[in-house]
Parts: sequence; structure tokens; C-alpha cells
Amino acid sequence: MTGLERLIQDPSRLGAAGRVGLLTHPAGLTRDFVPAAVALQRAGVRLERLYGPEHGVDGSGHAGEAPDLDSDTASGLPAHSLYHKTLPEITELLRQVDTLLIDLQDVGVRFYTYISSLWQVLEASREAGIRVVVLDRPNPIGFGLEGPVLRPEFRSFVGIAEFPLRHGLTIGEFGHWAAEVLDAQVEVIETALASYGPGGLPWVPPSPNLPDLENVLLYPGTCLIEATEASEGRGTALPFRWAGAPGIDAHALAARLNRANLGNVHFRPAYYQPTHSKHADTPCAGVQVHLTGPLPRALPVGLALVGALHEQGVELKTDWLQKLVGLPAGEIPLAPETALEVCAQWEQQAQAFAHERFAPHWLYARD
Repeated sequence: MTGLERLIQDPSRLGAAGRVGLLTHPAGLTRDFVPAAVALQRAGVRLERLYGPEHGVDGSGHAGEAPDLDSDTASGLPAHSLYHKTLPEITELLRQVDTLLIDLQDVGVRFYTYISSLWQVLEASREAGIRVVVLDRPNPIGFGLEGPVLRPEFRSFVGIAEFPLRHGLTIGEFGHWAAEVLDAQVEVIETALASYGPGGLPWVPPSPNLPDLENVLLYPGTCLIEATEASEGRGTALPFRWAGAPGIDAHALAARLNRANLGNVHFRPAYYQPTHSKHADTPCAGVQVHLTGPLPRALPVGLALVGALHEQGVELKTDWLQKLVGLPAGEIPLAPETALEVCAQWEQQAQAFAHERFAPHWLYARD
């Protein structure tokens, strides 16, 4: 069971919770597709209001958006967005409750902003004097680690603290670690480490551009295309699996990337026209990334794509690239041939960091 389902089974775990709020989104639901707020209400938990991260409580916002709702349709509860709020604003919103439950599906990557919202909630909870309880969920990409530890000068909402790019934690484990760093308090109701898909937990997109597990597996790497003027596939049927721009030689791009031997991926020449986001309503040429087997590392794929697109004249957004990777641009390898080697070195650093800093907060056994 997920942390949500454990709480529904035994609501007495909350004890005297006072006024209860819930930070959630559409992926916060039971295995039989009941939204978290409704399931908790049915279990007798007296929820008073909902809060949403990026994309909002109802998940209707595009990247960088979080619509405020008057109320949540399913539960009838008032709803507020915590995204794009200052810490004092978040603190005031959280003063409306005594206990905040958090049921968010994370995807295990530093620049995926739900852990940044959790970090801010823990900061605000000290001032607001509220109790924070994370209803844990499995990390869909597992316990593997990738990428460098973020340098402090590149802190931002897509890099909230210094830890590896792919952190290998559940959101509950991250909350445990963050609470220690912030001198805050958190409780975690643990999850069973179930898989997603047929026979396991249902996969509900936690954000609009991660519709299935193949997107999620590639996301730690292909999200880096955001740091170029190329389209990362937003506004198409295959976000984070298509990459391209007007004027690209698709066949040359695919051949360049396939020569780099980046593991169980194949790059196919592809042509598409986004309906929104970058290059909306403009024909683009590029590649579709196909998985041909297990993908232990996605980051080399993303770095190689950024480098190969840049070789064809696509402009880099250097500031954003630095924020996503967490290093100065001069230390980020963009030649497709070097991506695997450098990422293997980063992985060694990430493993060392995790065993020193994260290990005391692991709630589940690692192989």
C-alpha cells in the first residue's frame, strides 16, 4: 500500500490532528482511482482545505503554471496554490491548518519541483507551527543515482539544495533528509515499494508532460533540452521523447547520436509540429528517442542531445543549463562521445554523497 492507503486503513495514525490540510495533485489517489482528498474524507479524516504544487491541485497548469481554484471539484474543499509563492506567503497559507498531509507523486529528479515545494513547506512549518506528515509513494525510477551534486551558487527552485541530480529517494525519504538540514520536523507514513503499470500501482501523470513511464525514465536526461532553443516535445504526443527545431537535419542528427553508443537507446529521424510551447505551430525536424532495453542512465542521453543540437546551430540557454545540471557551463560535457564517461564519474560522486548524507534517512532497503 502507499502511505495514503495505510492512513485510510488506519486514520488513528494521525491522533489529534486538529485542522487538516492536504498538499496533493491528480496523481495523489488510491489504486482504485479515488482522489486522496475524497478517500480521506470517506475514512473520516476532517480535511478543511487543499494545497497544490506546480500545475495545481487539478493538474491543469502547463509548465511553470499553477492555477488557483475557488474549490476542488471532487471534494468540494477550498484550494490554494503554493507554487510561485514567497516563503512568508506560504507560511500564512499554512497557518490555516494544524496538520498538513502531503501526497505527491515525485519522479526522483532534483529539478522536478515537487521536492522543492516540500522543502519550502518544511521551512514554513517552523514559523507556522504546524505538523507535516508525508504520505509516501514509490520512486518510479528507483534508487539509482546520477549526475553531479549541485553547487551552492546554482541554487534555484529547480535546484533547491546541494544533492545529486537523480537523487534515488522516495519523497518521504527526501522529507526526512530535508527536515534534518532545515532543523524542521516531519513524519512519514511509509509505502510498499510496488511497481507501476499493469498489476501494480496505476500510473497517473503527475504533471502534464509525463504521461507514461517511458517519459519518466528519459526525463532526467531529456529535460536538459529545455536549456536550448530546441523543442523538448512539449505540445506534442511525445514530450521528452522528441527533440528538434526548425531547420535541423534530422538524419544527420540521428546518425551523430547513434554513433555515440549511449546504451539501450536508438535515435530515429522525426518531424513534428508542437501545438504550444517552443516553436508552436511551426514544423520541426529532429529525433525521437526509442528505448531498446533497460536504461540505467538517462543523463548521458540528454547531454548528448543538447550537444548534437548545438553542433547544428541550436542556441544554448547557458544560465538554465547551469541551473538544471548544477555546475558551471565549462564543466558540463556536451560532446556526445564524452557523455557516458563523465556521467560515470558523476555517479561515483553521487554514490559517495548518498552513502554519507542520505543513508541515515533511507526508509527502504537498497540492494
